Amino acid sequence: MEQTKKGFGLFKECRQYNISLWQCPSFLFFILGALNIGAMVSTYFISTYYTDEPEITALLTIIVSLLILIIGTTVVQGFDRLLETSRMKTEFVRIVSHQLRTPLSSLRWSLDVLMREDSNASEEQMEYLNIIKENNARMLKLINDLLDVTRIEMGSMGLEIKPSDLKKIIAEVVHELAPLAKASNILFENGYEKDLPPVFVDPEKIKIAITNLVENAVKYTLGGGKVKICAEKENKNILISVSDNGVGIPFYQQKNIFNKFFRSDNVIRHQTVGTGLGLFIVKAIVEAHRGRVWFKSQEGKGSTFYFRIPIDNK
Repeated sequence: MEQTKKGFGLFKECRQYNISLWQCPSFLFFILGALNIGAMVSTYFISTYYTDEPEITALLTIIVSLLILIIGTTVVQGFDRLLETSRMKTEFVRIVSHQLRTPLSSLRWSLDVLMREDSNASEEQMEYLNIIKENNARMLKLINDLLDVTRIEMGSMGLEIKPSDLKKIIAEVVHELAPLAKASNILFENGYEKDLPPVFVDPEKIKIAITNLVENAVKYTLGGGKVKICAEKENKNILISVSDNGVGIPFYQQKNIFNKFFRSDNVIRHQTVGTGLGLFIVKAIVEAHRGRVWFKSQEGKGSTFYFRIPIDNK
C-alpha cells in the first residue's frame, strides 16, 4: 500500500527532479540491465541456431552494442542534468544566505545600541528587544549553517591549518555557551589531559565542530543536567568527546544522525529548536581534517559524541 502512495521507485526520481523518463538515470539503468540480459540470452540462442552463419551473430552483437552505447550516453546526460540541478540549488542557497546575512547582522548591531545600559527603553520594551535579539541570533545561526553546508557541497570549505591550543578553543566554546547552559540549568564539566600538545588544525573550523556538539548536548538535556567535554592524546591523535545525560537518540534512527536536516522523533516531540545541520557540518569538518566522528547513545539516558583527528595535519 505504501508503494502505491509514493509511486514506483524507478519513477520517483524522475518526478522529483522534473525530468523525462528517458533522462532518468535509475530507469535507464534498469533498461540497460534488461537489454544486457536480453542480448546475452538472444545471442546465445541465435549463435546456436545459426551455427553456419556467424555473420548474423556478429550483426546482432553490433546492433546490441550500439543500443547499449546510446542508452549509456543518455544515462550520462541524465546524470549531468541532475548534477547541474544540484549545483544550481546549492548556488541559489549560497547567494540567498549571503544576501540575508547582511541585514540580519545590521539588525543585531542596531539591537545592541538600543539595549545599551544608558538607553531609555522601559522594562517591557527591553523584553521585546530581547525576544527580537534571540530570534535574530537564531536566524543568523541558520544562515551561517546554510553557508557552511553550501561550502561543503561545493568543495570550497578550505582549511587554514596552524598550530592550535585545543584547551583554549574548548574554553572559548564553554564561555560563549555559558548563558545558554545557565538558562537550561546545565553544568559544564571538563576532562582535559594536562599536557595536550598543540594540534595542527583550522582553529575556526574545529571551534565550529565543538560548538555544534556542545550546543546540541545543552539543548537536548532537558530540565537540568551535566555536559562533559574531554580531550586526550591517543598516540598520534587527539580524541575529543562531548557527553550529556539528555534525551538520547532512538536506536532505529541512529543511522541517519549525520544526514542533512535530520532530527530524531524524540527531539521534535520535545519541540527543541534546531535545523538538523549541525552534525552534518561536524562530520564534514572532522573528515576534512583526516579524522573520524562517531557516537554512543541510548534514548532517555543521553549521548556521547566523539571525534578523533591527527595531531599533525600539516
